[in-house]
Amino acid sequence: MSISDDKWLWWKDGVIYQIYPRSFYDSNGDGIGDIRGIIEKIDYLEYLGIDAVWLSPINRSPMDDFGYDIKDYRRIESIFGTEADFDELIKKFHERNIKIIFDLVMNHTSSSHLWFVESRSSKTNPKRDWYIWQKCRRGKYPNNWRAAFGGRAWEYDKITGEYYLHSFLKQQPDINWRNNELRDAVFDDIKFWLDRGIDGFRLDVVNWFIKDEKLRNNPYTIGYSPRIYDMQSHIYDRNRPETHDVLKDFRKLLDNYTERMSVGEVFSPPPGNPRLSAEFLGNGKDQLDMAFDFSLMYTKWNAKEFYKKISNWLELIPSDGWPCHVLSNHDQSRQASRFYKKNYTDERCRILAVLLLTLKGTPFVYYGEEIGMRDGKISRSKLRDPLGKKYWPFFKGRDPERTPMQWENSDNAGFTSGVPWLPVNSDYWKRNVHKQIEDKNSILNLYRFLILLRRKEYNLRRGSIVFVETGEAGILSYMRGCEFEIALNFDNRIKQYFPQGHGAEIVYSTEKFSKVTELKILQPYEAVILRHNQQRNS
Repeated sequence: MSISDDKWLWWKDGVIYQIYPRSFYDSNGDGIGDIRGIIEKIDYLEYLGIDAVWLSPINRSPMDDFGYDIKDYRRIESIFGTEADFDELIKKFHERNIKIIFDLVMNHTSSSHLWFVESRSSKTNPKRDWYIWQKCRRGKYPNNWRAAFGGRAWEYDKITGEYYLHSFLKQQPDINWRNNELRDAVFDDIKFWLDRGIDGFRLDVVNWFIKDEKLRNNPYTIGYSPRIYDMQSHIYDRNRPETHDVLKDFRKLLDNYTERMSVGEVFSPPPGNPRLSAEFLGNGKDQLDMAFDFSLMYTKWNAKEFYKKISNWLELIPSDGWPCHVLSNHDQSRQASRFYKKNYTDERCRILAVLLLTLKGTPFVYYGEEIGMRDGKISRSKLRDPLGKKYWPFFKGRDPERTPMQWENSDNAGFTSGVPWLPVNSDYWKRNVHKQIEDKNSILNLYRFLILLRRKEYNLRRGSIVFVETGEAGILSYMRGCEFEIALNFDNRIKQYFPQGHGAEIVYSTEKFSKVTELKILQPYEAVILRHNQQRNS
């Protein structure tokens, strides 16, 4: 599918908003966010100005890993609502020109999926090879692979006396992408959602799909971690070259439809691996449309480090590819907590908002990020995440970044009339949507301003990016096209700064809320957007 460079393309030009459905808004008082709750908040999403919503999994699931263990790819999990609810969501969102992105879990299914029930029923079942089974080797495990959620990656099954592979929980058996019938079945399920109106997919752990054909042992790295998994170099259970063949077939399927997109979670441990993420874009036209690089999530608050991570990522994107940027998600600590600085956290959130929404590439905004939500404080007794339960206190799980959205200063932050599935953050009374909508200088209205500005200005969406200040003095600045100059002071001290050229107009400043025509200094943690008169400066 050929797209003109001048044509608006929603996943390139728009802003994508991630919703964790359990925590967004509960419409029926059972304490769990649902589809009708998302529908009821469509006016808010339109007010914010986002162009697409990525929904974390809402497929039929026993919820051993809160939706990332799918029992039926074609059905909606009843705790989130009905099939009719979801059809209504698609209809109403499309009427508002908001696209829908599904979370697609293609590395594993739930152990209660009918495919696996058949596969484990006998060694001769036609679906036996749809999963990865191995014989017991003299009483030993098939190899030394470990599961990311703890323990061995192999589970002994008494029914047939063999082991099956699970990279995560034992309730999440890995599917065998080397089997063509399995591949066709997964693609049929994908076509089902494309035909139903889904606009794109976020692919979960996309670099895990194919495993080493010989199932060779992973080597151990030097060092110690409470998780043995982290002590291995995962060269045989991740990042196998054949994965790219799967993605090429997947891309051909998507390209049969109009303006559909894909973005992949390319898992890599800190400090991130942008080169690996870029590989899953192929030549920019034959694999994923976009891939996440999590380097910024793993860096410290330092302008020079931010410059290195961003510039490196952009340089690795193939010429026909497209970058995207993300600062928070459902698996990582929220940016306001990661970059916490007493008395300055909101200022840092503002800098990150300006950064995210003025870089070249598609911005992904995690729900609550637009009001500066922090990680919640979850006691051990209230943990829900299986990973947190397993590794407490070394790792307290992913619940802190999944706490309910803070809508207003009322019981349970207006999220539910019942008992919320996770405790609401204690600061909801002063940090909530209702309060920030009324404050023209709030973080929420900064996000709204930036999203609308980005939509209006071609150079902020598609313009070239050239870095000016690269962090040496605590300042990161760059040009978008020849029109916009963005300057970010990462320091808590006043810095001297002289814009490129003369007569640049201040479009926005986190310190100066009215337009002025001269800029010579940056206040501590100040972010500024300047517009240059291209005709005068040419």
